[in-house]
Amino acid sequence: MEYLLAFGSTHRVLKAEKVLKGKGVSFRLNPSPPSLAAYCDLVITVSEESLSGAKAALIAANLKPKAVYKAEGGAYAKV
Repeated sequence: MEYLLAFGSTHRVLKAEKVLKGKGVSFRLNPSPPSLAAYCDLVITVSEESLSGAKAALIAANLKPKAVYKAEGGAYAKV
């Protein structure tokens, strides 16, 4: 299962990318799916196993995601 982290701006996504790389958290930087494009052009995608580590690292860096979505067969549910 995968989760998408939306930040509200490309600048914040790129800052989050730097934080996650520095902490060794596994993630992917992806274009936002069309249904979530209102939040940002880019999202960070993490596995279920990496989600808690990613959230902890981002909160510690004062970069809490605006929203987290769970990918469910082509649709995205806010969690």
